[in-house]
Amino acid sequence: ATPLGTLLCRATLRGAWRGKPSAAATATRSARSVAAMAKAFSSAPATEMSERLRSVTGGSTGHMDEWRKLLKDAEQPGVVNLTQGYPDFEGSRDARKAAAEAMLSEETSRLNQYSPLVGLGSLMQSISDMYKRLWDWELSAEKNILVTTSGTEAISVAFQTLISPGDEVILFEPFFPWYAPVAKLAGGEAKLVRLRMEEGFSISKERLLAQFDRKKTKMIVLNTPHNPTGRVLSQSELEIVHEVASTSEAGCVVFSDEAYEGQCWASGGHKKIAQEMAKLDRERGASVDVLTMGTASKLCSLTGWRVGWLLGSEQIISGCKAIHGYGTYCAPTVLQHGIGKALDGFSDFSFDGTSDLMKTNAEKFAQVLRDKGFEVYMPLGGYFVVVDCSAFFPSSMAFCSALLAECKVAMAPMNMFYGTPSEALAPNERCFVRIAICKTEGLIEEAISRIKTFDPEKKR
Repeated sequence: ATPLGTLLCRATLRGAWRGKPSAAATATRSARSVAAMAKAFSSAPATEMSERLRSVTGGSTGHMDEWRKLLKDAEQPGVVNLTQGYPDFEGSRDARKAAAEAMLSEETSRLNQYSPLVGLGSLMQSISDMYKRLWDWELSAEKNILVTTSGTEAISVAFQTLISPGDEVILFEPFFPWYAPVAKLAGGEAKLVRLRMEEGFSISKERLLAQFDRKKTKMIVLNTPHNPTGRVLSQSELEIVHEVASTSEAGCVVFSDEAYEGQCWASGGHKKIAQEMAKLDRERGASVDVLTMGTASKLCSLTGWRVGWLLGSEQIISGCKAIHGYGTYCAPTVLQHGIGKALDGFSDFSFDGTSDLMKTNAEKFAQVLRDKGFEVYMPLGGYFVVVDCSAFFPSSMAFCSALLAECKVAMAPMNMFYGTPSEALAPNERCFVRIAICKTEGLIEEAISRIKTFDPEKKR
């Protein structure tokens, strides 16, 4: 929009150039005209947004307003930002080197153009080879793998492929905040099963059965290691989920979000849910389909590259390929190339040392917060630590605000990880806070040194 002063200046000059009797009068008329147009624009009806948008925002932004404000404040100078799950270290050198070289080389200039819709063939083979090498999981690069534009898109593609209007989706809360809106956009209804801290955030068979409908439940969403808690599913929990899913009359699929498969320090390491379900199928004479999501964002510590993948049966992956093609079409080709080179270099479960780093950071945070009198859930994987501040504060936002103001350390309230309204949560659940530990040792030590000066007793 052109500033009013500029319009007035132009009007005055036009009047003088054309020899009109009064430049001031011309300018006045122009000003009146501009004012009239501005009034017309301001009184025009606002563009109506779609029902689809309203269905996922509920007419307001809710927890997202708090989240945006917190993220903005967390970016202020001098703040140690532990709100979001992105590393402050450089990420896979193999991936970055290979992508940079390919991007600038004439011999590989084709990698700066579209890849095939299903993914760069070399990356798909690298994904297949890695899972065979590390987990002894046989996957056909052509039939069982789809490369997506991030793990987030993989979730959207999976839900759009499998969920029809009227279908129900089981979500264990707290959960990654994208699940519920994506389910709703696909026409499904999220059915929530609570994970309680006092129970170690473990799956309750009783609560799962209360929400499961044999005729309507089309998907059960698992996430291990879990965001936000760092919980790693036990064998008994997998058996519960398999038992329930196998009774479905609607073709219930288990969607397994394994974004943090490379950061797992549980005894026995990360187990591929598809493999575990297949074993139970054989033991029980059942058939439960599993669709798995993986991502280079966490596996290679490159959250900005937006390269993910889906792994599953040929039938489901074929459907996912079609939906993906009508969305982003393909992930950045040269970045796919770089990720493939990184995956080729993973010969064990260290994944560039990220698992050991997260475990150490989690232990350090748990110790300092427990020393302060907070209850802490000790994770067995992932990027986060969950703390209960209810002993000192009425809400997670009160704690986060106080810590940010006094110590310049930013953490994330966990309200947005629940589909249940805050007022319906238990008092301690309203006080859960998530801490991102995917940071260098130096940044973690700085945050801890500041927290040691914080006296929660004074904030009661």
